[in-house]
Amino acid sequence: MTLSKDKFVSLLTAAILLWTIGNTDCPAQTNVIFDTDIGSDCDDAGAMAVLHKLADKGEINILGVIFSSEKNKFGVGTCDAINTYYGRGNLPLGHAKGNEVGDSRNLYSQVIAEAKDEYGHRLVDSAAALLDVYKNILAGQPDSSVTIVSVGHPYGLYTLLRDAEGKELIGRKVSRWVVMTHTDTAPLQDWNFGKNGAAPYVKYLLGNWPGKIFFSGAGKTILTGHKKLPFSPDPNPVKKAYEIWRFNALVRGRSSWDQIAVLFAARPGYFHVDARGSLVQNEQYETYWDVASDRANHYRITPALDDREMENMIEDLMSEQPSAKR
Repeated sequence: MTLSKDKFVSLLTAAILLWTIGNTDCPAQTNVIFDTDIGSDCDDAGAMAVLHKLADKGEINILGVIFSSEKNKFGVGTCDAINTYYGRGNLPLGHAKGNEVGDSRNLYSQVIAEAKDEYGHRLVDSAAALLDVYKNILAGQPDSSVTIVSVGHPYGLYTLLRDAEGKELIGRKVSRWVVMTHTDTAPLQDWNFGKNGAAPYVKYLLGNWPGKIFFSGAGKTILTGHKKLPFSPDPNPVKKAYEIWRFNALVRGRSSWDQIAVLFAARPGYFHVDARGSLVQNEQYETYWDVASDRANHYRITPALDDREMENMIEDLMSEQPSAKR
C-alpha cells in the first residue's frame, strides 16, 4: 500500500507526539487541584468530565475541586454532582465566600445542584472555605508535585497567594499553574481576568506567582458536546449542563476553552509551548501576550493537533461512561 504525502505526515506527527508524551519531564500521573467558576458556561462542566476521565485512565490524580465564584452559590453543588457521578463524591471541595467576584447568573447550576435525588450528591450551595481547602490539600502533598488548573476567575488563587502560609505552600508544593485566559497579542478585557470583579487582582498574580504559569487560550474553534455526549446514559449532570445551557450545546456544540487547559495538564506532548514573552495587564484591565515583556516563568501553550483531532479526543473523554459505573 502506498501512503499519500498528507497521510504520511499525519502518521509521523502522531508518532512524534506520542514519543514526546513518553519522554516528558512531567510525572506519569499528574496531581491536580481544579479551580472553576462553573455555572455561566457549560465548558466548565465539560472540563470536569475530561478531568475525571483522565483520572479514570490513571493520567491524573484529582486532589480537590475549588469553586471560585462568590456570586453563584449553586456552582458548588454542581461540582459535587459531577464528582459524585464519576465516583469521587468524597473529594475535598472548596467554596468562595462573599459577594465580590463572579457571575451572578446560573444558567444550569441551580437545576443540577438541587437535584440531589437524581444525582446522589450531598451539597447544594455551600462547602468549606476555599482558602482552608487549598492549604489543607497542599500541606499534605510532596514538594513540587501539584498542578493547579484554573478555568475561571483567579480570585481564589489571589487569596491563597496573599496569605502568608498559602504563599509558602505555593512556592514549595506547586510545580505548575495552568490557567485558561486570553493569550492573543491584542489587548482584551477577557472573561476570566478582566470581568466579573476579578480584574483588580490579576496584575499581582501575574507579577508575584513564584512558579511556572502556563497560559491556555485556545478552544474557540474546537466545538464539543454535540457528537457523542448526547448519547451518554442518564442521569449525567455534564450532559444536563450542556442540554440546558442557553443555546442547547447538545445540539450546537460549545467551544472547548476549559477542556484544552485540563488536557494540557495531563498530555503536554500534544501542545506547543512558547517561552518568548509574558502575559501582561494594562491600566484598562486588558490582558495580552507581550513578547517584549519576557518573564521567565510565563509560558503560552497552543495545541499541536488540528481542531478536528482535538475535538474527537475531548468528545471521547467527555462522553465515556465513568469507570465507577461500568
